Amino acid sequence: SYHHDAPLDMRMDQDAPLTAYDVVNSWSYEQLVRIFFQYGEEKFSKQIVRKIEAYRENKAIETTGELVELIKEGIPAPARRTGGHPAKRVFQAIRIAVNDELKVFEEALESAIDMVKPGGRVSVITFHSLEDRICKTTFKRNSTTPQLPPGLPIIPDEFKPKLKLITRKPILPSDIELEENNRARSAKLRIAEKR
Repeated sequence: SYHHDAPLDMRMDQDAPLTAYDVVNSWSYEQLVRIFFQYGEEKFSKQIVRKIEAYRENKAIETTGELVELIKEGIPAPARRTGGHPAKRVFQAIRIAVNDELKVFEEALESAIDMVKPGGRVSVITFHSLEDRICKTTFKRNSTTPQLPPGLPIIPDEFKPKLKLITRKPILPSDIELEENNRARSAKLRIAEKR
């Protein structure tokens, strides 16, 4: 957490080999910029990584507190004052990289589609645009027929779509839900039915 000073770890599985310490201290400039920008959608990725690189030339970054200070130094003061904690997006990016969360999410979604019986529904609530994009493309890929040669008398079973989209666009939380649960503000619900 970026609120408390603690060792850099962020693993959900304590037996996994990769830690946040490894990412922050051994990954290249390009790798860090890529994950901060892609997974954290951090606009100041390059500036933050420059601060990290300069610091780790003299000493390893060992705690969340040290990393938070470097992130703050890399973000211009006016930008630090808006949009929540300045370290939120970078910590999210590192956590996603350490736990390979997007790959795990995509594999779990494909497994859910395979497991559900015809007529059953797969409902997915996402809280992040990267997850939502994966859900949207996975549902779309499994609900459309690929380009087939014209004139085929019947569509072979392996080319028939597995899913029928129930929601073309995601369902967003209502105003009432947001009043009762502010954390639902980024939630998106997508639903598909097995054919």
